[in-house]
Amino acid sequence: MKNKKLLKMVVTAMFTAMIFVLTRFVSVPVATGYVHFGDALVYLVASVMGGPWAFFAAAVGEALADVTAGWVSYAPATLIVKALIALPFVLSCKKSDKILTPLTALLTIPAGVITVGGYFVADLIIDKAYAVVNIPGNIIQAVGSAVLFIVIAAAFDAAKIKKRLFIDKM
Repeated sequence: MKNKKLLKMVVTAMFTAMIFVLTRFVSVPVATGYVHFGDALVYLVASVMGGPWAFFAAAVGEALADVTAGWVSYAPATLIVKALIALPFVLSCKKSDKILTPLTALLTIPAGVITVGGYFVADLIIDKAYAVVNIPGNIIQAVGSAVLFIVIAAAFDAAKIKKRLFIDKM
């Protein structure tokens, strides 16, 4: 491909949109917000693209979902937390031709801890009354996203998506 940067921008935009849609429209409302599985795609984009591209897609896709769902006060926290949950995958996954490896499956654990801890801190700042109340929903979101990531990553590996995108060769 002649313009590698353009390909990365297009794939990043595609993942940003997919993260937004899965977060905003494939979600379950709960008393204190909503539970979604957009984090699964955050893990996926971080495993496929790495670096600043994954951080952008994760942070912007999920923060836009917060803004359009009426949770504007959480958007700044979401920008930070979602970039941080991508970090373990970005730091360790660029070397493999596979998306789903024993390591990436295990990386969903620290990513889940970052989600629960990050939103606990955000709740302490935004509205202390929800800090403890939101923990079960955040745990459900983290576990559900881990399971969904494993299923999607296995399917993408079977279709050799990472190799077809040529992302790791750029």
